[in-house]
Amino acid sequence: MEIPAQAARHPRSVGGAPVPRHSSARLVHQLIRSSIKSGLLREGDALAEHTLVEQFQSTRASVRFALQLLADEGLVSRRRRIGTTVQGKSVQIPMQDVTDSRTSGPLEYRLIRDDTFPAHGLILHRMPTDRSQLRMLEYVISSDHVPIGTLVAFQVDPSHDMFEHKPAVDDIATTFESIYGRPFGRMETWIDAVGADEQTAALLGVSPGAGLLVRDQVLADADGVIHEFAYAHYRADMVSFHS
Repeated sequence: MEIPAQAARHPRSVGGAPVPRHSSARLVHQLIRSSIKSGLLREGDALAEHTLVEQFQSTRASVRFALQLLADEGLVSRRRRIGTTVQGKSVQIPMQDVTDSRTSGPLEYRLIRDDTFPAHGLILHRMPTDRSQLRMLEYVISSDHVPIGTLVAFQVDPSHDMFEHKPAVDDIATTFESIYGRPFGRMETWIDAVGADEQTAALLGVSPGAGLLVRDQVLADADGVIHEFAYAHYRADMVSFHS
């Protein structure tokens, strides 16, 4: 989607007063970045400098600096004689769900670890249980075969049959009921940000220290019994959350 040019002529061309220019590259950068991350601007959409200057009532220098910041983040591609285009697919994940196939398509889960884990105090605070061992599952999450995140999930019952994540399942209630055989009740969510450690960076194909979005979640059934505590790390350059 190319941003449409303004139809009205510049005020000075018809004898009007000059339009004040907002020179903040930060403002231009944030507005364009938000439009890309929210899916308003999609992969391949053109970003013409002269159009952005007029739309944001900014200076060309500010627009160019903002576009370079976006290029440094991997969100746009800038090439001579071709211009600037949105680069890469932004994956939108609901705050209180698994994924939203209407906006991002189904995600792919690849199991890389299935083990037991001691039920120590930090986990028991989130997920009370009298068991001494929990089941721990770790996945690499991909979108269109590109790794975008990792997921570690702790389950109360280590003997529970492993659930196979299916691309067709795109809501938390269906997923929860398929795993635990109980009606879904609630999902508590915490959002944070962190730099990628070396192991996570290797799994996701990013540099150590690259920005990651962290979503912690606790899943309970309709009676309030907590069955799972999980946390996922997503590439901040590809993933955004929406409500």
